[in-house]
Amino acid sequence: MKQTFILPGALLMFFLLNACQQEDKDPKQVSDATCAPLNPNGDSELALLMRKMASLAEENASALRQGKELAPYDGSFDKMLTAERSMQVEEQFFQGMAKSYITNINKLYQADSPEERVNLHNNLIQTCQECHGQTCRGPLKRIDKMLVQL
Repeated sequence: MKQTFILPGALLMFFLLNACQQEDKDPKQVSDATCAPLNPNGDSELALLMRKMASLAEENASALRQGKELAPYDGSFDKMLTAERSMQVEEQFFQGMAKSYITNINKLYQADSPEERVNLHNNLIQTCQECHGQTCRGPLKRIDKMLVQL
């Protein structure tokens, strides 16, 4: 009799766990806002914003590799300049890197040719690599995969 509950219970657990792990491809929404935080102390405003940034960069990398148009960007990443952070980073360094990122993403979305977009996308990703190389190194493996080689 107990065996009849194992399979439905396992399926329910599988679907519940996967619901929190799926990434939303819409850069305007944070998919994990209703799921358990990735950080046991809670997710900072900056961490949530950076997840949106990463999703957009991954989507753009895929589009560029396939010769497609960039994913829509709503200009909201300038919020990183004032976003609450979970870790202390030297303010002048952080502000410089954040402003560089904002400049690079705006250039990317103003580019006309596919070759220029690839170069500007890679410049944007290198900004992420530089900042995370000096601060939070955890996402570097994921960031490295966002570079586009044609």
